[in-house]
Amino acid sequence: MGPKLTETKYAAEVGSVRELNQYLAHGWVLIETYVKHVNGESQHPRFVVGWTSDDEPERPEFLDEWEQRELFRQFPD
Repeated sequence: MGPKLTETKYAAEVGSVRELNQYLAHGWVLIETYVKHVNGESQHPRFVVGWTSDDEPERPEFLDEWEQRELFRQFPD
């Protein structure tokens, strides 16, 4: 059985499996998953992760949307 919710020091919410895997690789634990419905037409997975260690949380770094567009523009392959 995983850690108790009461052991969670910090929480974060992510919206992709790629981001989820990055958090898990940094030592976070998966607390909850759900689907966010937008305008009744689209569904977006959401993942809530928690940091249970007494140490300062390790957060993965991600490119924002602008950085991703620039990267793909410069290196389209």
